[in-house]
Amino acid sequence: MASVPTEQLRSRAGVVTPRSFAIEAPLERTETAGGDDAILRHRGPYADMKAAYDRLYGKWRPRSCRDPRRRAGLEEYLDNPRDTAPTELLSDIYLPLP
Repeated sequence: MASVPTEQLRSRAGVVTPRSFAIEAPLERTETAGGDDAILRHRGPYADMKAAYDRLYGKWRPRSCRDPRRRAGLEEYLDNPRDTAPTELLSDIYLPLP
């Protein structure tokens, strides 16, 4: 799987809130597009997630014959790293599909 040069990397952090939740600057409301996603659950340290991306994008996606949609994928961190051992951390990686 190809890597993106560091200077081209972009990320956003977010939290799910009710629509009625008040958002004030510098925060901004963003809605994600609906649709299907392939989801891969990664267990282990965040530093090891590249292998999970390689499996999802480099192995599963080509075999699925489905091209990703042109929207950013998501990572969902399911545990708190302050009270979960690195080897037990769970993260879901979302690959948007058409």
